[in-house]
Amino acid sequence: MRYHHEIIEPDRELPVFYIFHNERKDSGVLAHWHKSLEISYTMSGKISAFTIDGTVHETNTGDILVINSNAVHSIWDDHNHTKALSLIFPYDFIKAEIPDYDKKSFLLTNRIAFTDLQKEKLDELRGLLDRYFVVMESEGAEKKRLLLKGLIYQILYLLDAHFSVPKTDNKRGVVSLPLIAAITEYIDGNLDKDLALDKLAASFHLSYTHLCRLFKKETGSTIHNHIVEQRLNKAVKLLMFTDKNIRYIVDACGFPNQKSFSSAFKHKYGMTPKRYRDENKA
Repeated sequence: MRYHHEIIEPDRELPVFYIFHNERKDSGVLAHWHKSLEISYTMSGKISAFTIDGTVHETNTGDILVINSNAVHSIWDDHNHTKALSLIFPYDFIKAEIPDYDKKSFLLTNRIAFTDLQKEKLDELRGLLDRYFVVMESEGAEKKRLLLKGLIYQILYLLDAHFSVPKTDNKRGVVSLPLIAAITEYIDGNLDKDLALDKLAASFHLSYTHLCRLFKKETGSTIHNHIVEQRLNKAVKLLMFTDKNIRYIVDACGFPNQKSFSSAFKHKYGMTPKRYRDENKA
């Protein structure tokens, strides 16, 4: 399995990161993890396979999943008409508002065991997420920051007050996770530069062998594959949201030449970068 660490940067005006997924055909999201807390709300349609720490969930309209900090998660959706909302709460924000956050998890999947009050609060949570979506997608949303912040805090309160459980003892990455996070953060910030593994290892006072073995153990991916994945992720954003030419994208994403970029891109997406831009450009 290939997965990577993701760095979450909140909106400059709001403490959360917001994503609206709307009927995209390229609906697979490779396995990854981040320290942030994420809420996934299926607004309409269904998600075929939303995998969280090895457990596969099929969601339907109205379902809400919570991805707790450091949970490895991926998505595959065979249904092209799915609409879903993701809210991602950066770790520092959560920790500041819920000081004992590291000792708890939020759980919304065990609905058979929900009390009547929890069922009521789940409906309330859906309403808040619907409201957040309406405001964010409306004209003049930038003038409604105070309202959005209020909704964010209400959502967080409901999770903490009604759906928190003691965190189970999970030793995965307890010691090495901060180091892996630092390495992946460095990679993400230097994708346009030389990321030769021997030099990368030396930067973190590790041997080449130790770096490769540790990264593979903690992430399930080789560090080389991770670097290629992140470069391709950056390339996709440049293709979709800018008019930069392919030569620029090759250099900005750290590929040695256009041939290697096209080969890696076609291997992952099944088409050339140009065709991908033509079919998906925002």
